[in-house]
Amino acid sequence: MAKRVLAPERRQRLVRLLADEGRVVASEAAARLGVSLDTVRRDLDELAAAGAVHRVHGGALPPSPSARRFVDRREHDVAAKAAIADAAHGLVADGQVVVMGGGTSVLELARRLPEALRATVVTSAPDVAVALLEHEGLEVVALGGPVHPETRTVVGAEAVDALRAIRADLCILGACSLHPDAGVTVLHREEAIVERVMLERAARVAVLAAAGKLGSGGPYVVGPAEAVDVLVTDAADTAELEARGIEVVRA
Repeated sequence: MAKRVLAPERRQRLVRLLADEGRVVASEAAARLGVSLDTVRRDLDELAAAGAVHRVHGGALPPSPSARRFVDRREHDVAAKAAIADAAHGLVADGQVVVMGGGTSVLELARRLPEALRATVVTSAPDVAVALLEHEGLEVVALGGPVHPETRTVVGAEAVDALRAIRADLCILGACSLHPDAGVTVLHREEAIVERVMLERAARVAVLAAAGKLGSGGPYVVGPAEAVDVLVTDAADTAELEARGIEVVRA
């Protein structure tokens, strides 16, 4: 008789499988572990509740490494964010209308835009708006509405309505996670709603993401990977994302 694998050991194996392969397909994991598909699904649900995995249809992905609160993210990957911002500022051209989301990478870009740039920037992030005001050539438009306390971005119907009246040349987002299958995801539903409209209203979409944010998933979808035109990152391995048609700019 085969030795029965206890639930804690089974879940440890699932976590190791996720670390080794970057995803868990529930049906394949069930076959490997010699248990039912329902058992694996329950294990993944338990792991997701503990924050060890991000549950998706048919399996699981690594959870987003981003801290939930903006203030907790400011001191993480400082050098990487600076390098990404330096590599990204060439995306914005004179005369463009640009929409910017929130996040620490986007804030770093706002601080590093060329002094001579002449453009209109619409942003959902008060911190980004304040940083942009240091550039005399920019027209800065801050979206109105309530500010989410953890993301420090404007959310709600007023912001969504204002964005629907804009046709932007470029959208710049700092995603919590970017995955070839899960797409661009964030940790907060209200933020996802606003950023989804930003993405839809722009002719071109750029995502700023440090290496640790690639290949993971958050609970709320902003858009599919195919909606992203440019990824600015310090990651070395981006082959799966490039296969989805994403241009990669290395930091």
